[in-house]
Amino acid sequence: MSDLDDDLLALAGAGSDGSDVDSDVPLKKPDSKKRKKLDESDLDFDDDDDNAPENDDAPAAADLVNPYPLEGKYRDEQDREDLLNMDEMKREEILFERSQEMESYNEKIYLQQRMKQQAAQDSPRATRSSKRNKTSAKTTSKSDKLSELRKQREQKQRRMDGDFDDEDEEEGDDDLDDEIADLGGYEDEYDDEEEVKWGSGRSKFAPRSYVRASLDDINTIVVGRSMLTKYCYYNGFNETILDCFTKVNVGVDRATRQPLYRMVRIDDVKSIPQKPYSVAGSKIDLYLTVTQNKNQTKEFPLTVFSDSPISPQELDRYKIELEKTGEELPYVDDVKEKHEKLQHLTTRGLSDKDVNEMIERKQRLQANVGGYNAVFEKSKLLDLLKIAQQEGNTSKVESLQAKLAALENTLASQTNSTNTSESLNTMSKVNERNRRLNQKNIRKAEIKSSQLRKLVENNPNGGDPFSRFKTNTRVFYQDVVQEENKKALVDAQMSYHERMDEKSKNEAKMETSTYRVLGVMDQLIKSVDVDLGVVKSI
Repeated sequence: MSDLDDDLLALAGAGSDGSDVDSDVPLKKPDSKKRKKLDESDLDFDDDDDNAPENDDAPAAADLVNPYPLEGKYRDEQDREDLLNMDEMKREEILFERSQEMESYNEKIYLQQRMKQQAAQDSPRATRSSKRNKTSAKTTSKSDKLSELRKQREQKQRRMDGDFDDEDEEEGDDDLDDEIADLGGYEDEYDDEEEVKWGSGRSKFAPRSYVRASLDDINTIVVGRSMLTKYCYYNGFNETILDCFTKVNVGVDRATRQPLYRMVRIDDVKSIPQKPYSVAGSKIDLYLTVTQNKNQTKEFPLTVFSDSPISPQELDRYKIELEKTGEELPYVDDVKEKHEKLQHLTTRGLSDKDVNEMIERKQRLQANVGGYNAVFEKSKLLDLLKIAQQEGNTSKVESLQAKLAALENTLASQTNSTNTSESLNTMSKVNERNRRLNQKNIRKAEIKSSQLRKLVENNPNGGDPFSRFKTNTRVFYQDVVQEENKKALVDAQMSYHERMDEKSKNEAKMETSTYRVLGVMDQLIKSVDVDLGVVKSI
């Protein structure tokens, strides 16, 4: 036991008997139900058995062999590699079975230690042990009280280390000492009933370290994008990652032209169904509220965080931000406890209930708010808005109006996404048509190329089929041309003779015409009757 535990037990009246039992395994107080079972069955020794040798009452510890010595999950390095190469579901199932085996192994170790302690006790101790079975309710209440007082004692020690001189706090510490002293005689009912803290290897009441965490300690509780997106659906994820550290990209360093990151602490996990985003084909609505100090907080999606560890420069920058508000890095023990919780989250098995909850949550995120659900939600908000307006509750009216506006924006975005999907379908149809046209043109070009290739192969002289050659004009169908020429010649001759005959006839008529005789023209003119209309002027 530590000095602090000895002091606490001495104040509780356990100074004389507290050192009778020493154990290599840290002990923890089992619950009343389990303690009753142990006391009635495995730990119910007679007075004759108290003096028996230790080896006769319990099997030797060497008979029990740790089945998974490596990290409590693997037999050796080869076994670890084999498990990592397995399918995720099968690996989780095997790890869950091994965790059950380790619990059984730890229980056997615990029983051996208890049996050894019982065998080493004298008869008055055995009598007190039987008495404890009758007063389990009283023991539990005092156990809780002493546990609370010990926590207050730790706070007092922390204040002493921080050199606080508040008189009120000193008076409170004196009252604490009085309360612990009032629990005198509690040793008889509590001393041997401490619990075993499975897996941690440390006593529940071990003295805490007040040393601030270093860079290596901080990096054990750094979570990145891969871990966050992988375990975000696990039960207990929101509580486990609180107070963990991560780093977020804030731009590019102007000097080195390298990505610039800032170390931040996860302060809260929020679910915003109105702003889902996609990760590896599935939708997530979780946002992390991160902080550099209590005055600087901001929300980010899980996809913006880095998987790389914290660098010394980033830690120094984070310390500077903490100094602005008087904050400091967490203690080493707090970091170790958080690391154990992270390990439990990532290594524990999944029950059927956990799997069903994960599937239900994924399906709920995949479904969009629309149709009947959107109309129902909107009508409900409108009814509440009317009631709030009638009551004159302005704050509630503003809140409902904001919710209605957010719902309208959600529906509008879904409508836009629908229109976008329709336009994408139209574009896909156009692309399909162009693809078919291109295939058709390519097929024609291939046929033409094949024909040219055959022409070259059939050309005995070879050569380039696209080169220019000297050619002579040849007129085909020579007989037809000659017949047409003869016909045209005959027609020309006939027309010539006809024109000559007509010309001669006209000349003969002219020679025999009467208008050439003197006076005939005057007679012809006189015979012409001309009617000249006279217009009278008014």
